[in-house]
Amino acid sequence: MILRRIATALRKQDWFSVMIETLIVVLGVFIGLQVNNWNEARQERIETHSLLDRLERDFEQQLALTDRSLAQQVQLIDATGRLITGIRAGQFDEATLAGDVAFVDSLSTMPGPSAAFQELVSTGRMRLIGNADLRGELYGYDGYVSFVSAQFAQFGDPIQALSGVLQRSKTLAISGRPSESFAELGAVEGVDPAILLEDPQILYALQTAYIVQDNYHLVLVTIRQGIERILELLEEERGTTGRGQAP
Repeated sequence: MILRRIATALRKQDWFSVMIETLIVVLGVFIGLQVNNWNEARQERIETHSLLDRLERDFEQQLALTDRSLAQQVQLIDATGRLITGIRAGQFDEATLAGDVAFVDSLSTMPGPSAAFQELVSTGRMRLIGNADLRGELYGYDGYVSFVSAQFAQFGDPIQALSGVLQRSKTLAISGRPSESFAELGAVEGVDPAILLEDPQILYALQTAYIVQDNYHLVLVTIRQGIERILELLEEERGTTGRGQAP
């Protein structure tokens, strides 16, 4: 319709009408492009905010897991320390001995990589994260946790060795039926203090495990600091991107 009017105006050499009709066409195209750009920007803000929500939930879960693991590591270091002190002193606290021997040959859970972050990378949507510091922290966390997970055997081997030598001193609770929970699995009924005192391999294994447990604790502290920093930057990014609503 507009093109027909422009053609009619040109035949009549009605330059004013040509100019008006042309301006209408240009303005319509301009408005159409602006609306399209606005819709794309709005969709990107909504998508970005959804991604930030997922990352936040993911790292809040990792923080809770890390806190539980840190609390367990403190208990493990305490228990290992009590056994070492008892061997050196030649006597143990009977109230804690069986529980300590049953507990020290374990490690708390190591936090894993963020599934939300790895999906962002695999789908090429890291560009939606505008904060360069946040991107750096996310890559740094993923790299560190992946490295530590790959080196997990360096933590686990000394603990397995400790488990082997401690087994000599344990009297297992034998129920004659399958365990119904992990708490029952390998439950210790009693401990022979004499074996703990007389076997030099046990003290060596305990001291090695103590260093491993302490090192593992420091790794968890480092991971927790990284998670806290990421959560802080996620909150800043959320404020920068807004709520994903139309202006």
